[in-house]
Amino acid sequence: MVSPVVMANAHAMDEEVAIVVREPASEPAYSANANANGRIESILDDKLIKARTNFNDWRVGETVSVESQKSGVGIIGFMEILGVSNKEDGTYEITAELLRQSRLHFIQVGDEIAHIDLSSDNDKYKGTTDLIIKRRGKNISSKYKPLFTQGVSVGETAETLWENEYLVTWFGQVNYGVKDWLSVNTIIPGDLADAPNAAAKVRLYQSDSNVFAISANAAHVPKDDTTSLNLTVYWDSISSESVISHTLFTVAAMSFENASDITAIKSLGTTSFQTGYEFILGSWDRVLLGPSYNFETKALGGYLTYLKIWDRFHFSLSLNSTDVSSFKLSPVDGYYVLFDAYWRF
Repeated sequence: MVSPVVMANAHAMDEEVAIVVREPASEPAYSANANANGRIESILDDKLIKARTNFNDWRVGETVSVESQKSGVGIIGFMEILGVSNKEDGTYEITAELLRQSRLHFIQVGDEIAHIDLSSDNDKYKGTTDLIIKRRGKNISSKYKPLFTQGVSVGETAETLWENEYLVTWFGQVNYGVKDWLSVNTIIPGDLADAPNAAAKVRLYQSDSNVFAISANAAHVPKDDTTSLNLTVYWDSISSESVISHTLFTVAAMSFENASDITAIKSLGTTSFQTGYEFILGSWDRVLLGPSYNFETKALGGYLTYLKIWDRFHFSLSLNSTDVSSFKLSPVDGYYVLFDAYWRF
């Protein structure tokens, strides 16, 4: 004889609504409710959680933020939605998988999941290396992306632009992301002034903590009627929740007579080694500093930069030195102040 309890459970299972499987994210056609949220109800294992919500605009494949229930902490991680199911009480149960979380704060039962709007300033999204957006997406503010360059005087990083992304500087350098792993650039005023030039950077390896890349930079020098060629190796490494180290070693495979007079510009006719640090502030602005050694001049230089980032526009002001032992204003063998500005879109 079948007990009434078993029959009741079987009947309830028959009436349970199946999981609603939606299509993967289709960003141009999707508009989420900015006020929609959910609460984490259980942690299934080291990667999976279940959350409960009253809203039905969640998509399988969507990346959502996790905000700490502790006041003032803000967003502490990302999760990808794996499934959405309707419950009998009119709510929805979300199954999600951890993508990335803060080193300082655990994700707990009671924390809130929400749609992410990272197209502009987000006061809840505090600056940290753990929350840098490394996966290509639409309408992501440049604040939250890895730095592609530290400025004309400091040099580039190991990062490449995302596919079909541009970075244009105030002095006419145009960078373009051919693929997520390949970026190319040229300085257009030089191309128009009998100094054609081109460069390409290839990302060789990327993990959660390290990025390696190589680049080649060639430029015609009309004064000497020669061509310079620099080969550069880049290594970026996350040091802590707020610091990224940037190392570059550039070798002049082909140079020109007065190259040592313009050591302020990396990857142009001289060989140098540089290692420095990028400090990410809570506002996502950056402070950059570090030493640089030039093998042609046998001089130790360095830089200190403050980089302000808006959604697309970047502006930096830096104190630089090509020779820290020479206490004079000179971009050749002393100190100089430089500003830089560029747009990333």
